[in-house]
Amino acid sequence: MSDSILPAVVDRLRDRGATAGVTVEQITIGRSTLMVELAGVDGGADDGGSENRRTAGLAHRPPVDAPPTANSDLETLLEWATQPPADSLLESADRTHPESEDTALEVAIGIATVNALSAPFIEWQTGDPMALLDSGVDTIATVGLFRPAFRKFSDVDVRVIERTPIGDVSTPDSVTVRTYRPADAADAMADAEVVFITGSTLIYGGLERYLETTPETATVVLIGATASMLPEPAFAAGVTVVAGASVTDPDQVRDAIHANACGTELHAAGVEKGYTVTDSPTGPGRRLHLSRADSPDRDELSDDRL
Repeated sequence: MSDSILPAVVDRLRDRGATAGVTVEQITIGRSTLMVELAGVDGGADDGGSENRRTAGLAHRPPVDAPPTANSDLETLLEWATQPPADSLLESADRTHPESEDTALEVAIGIATVNALSAPFIEWQTGDPMALLDSGVDTIATVGLFRPAFRKFSDVDVRVIERTPIGDVSTPDSVTVRTYRPADAADAMADAEVVFITGSTLIYGGLERYLETTPETATVVLIGATASMLPEPAFAAGVTVVAGASVTDPDQVRDAIHANACGTELHAAGVEKGYTVTDSPTGPGRRLHLSRADSPDRDELSDDRL
């Protein structure tokens, strides 16, 4: 069950001793991105056991005005990460509720904390995960509007699932786009060969529904800085590729977030994109044509979703 992805990640981190002695240094919240910085994270035996190691994790900042609570100890933030996602409080995607707004921000901060704890344990491949995908597909589905897919694929039917209306989408002449609401995910996923799911589904909910409706033979890419956590629970839930990001210069990124930078602006300010691929065999229809060790140098993910 993908609802257990975040709790499973937290359990794995605890089993590795990653939470022991860790303190929360700072939480930075910008217009569309937030970052949690931790101190004392031990990356294991190969890390040298540095007691003063600093790590940082990013997440999508929900478009809400509610400020975070003053309590920012590690255990509280991990509780925030593993509470039910924001939209689970709603009966319909068309409704809003003040409690859901507070929850969305708390979950996002909690997820950024999990990402910061995970950072020393992830072996990211550098380069563009889009280069792993066979471009000769007919149907793709995206949860969230993921524009790089329009450049990667041609003569393709793109089915976009969005929580809110997105209006007209400009695409190449050979690309057809249809939009769906989350309640119609099964229709959007039918016969899709490649599925992109934004990491912000970890905040708002729905990841379980999307993974359950994804064809078994599809390549599933969980993408965005919000998804930059230990990948094994996501792989167990049906994800093929996790495409996330690591913070290489927290000071520079903090300044950029304060300046409301996002997307490619953050990539130029100390955020490095990466990906990791499941070890499970990829059968017919998985649409992967490179091995896990390959490291393509193309970089088209300038429009990835947090």
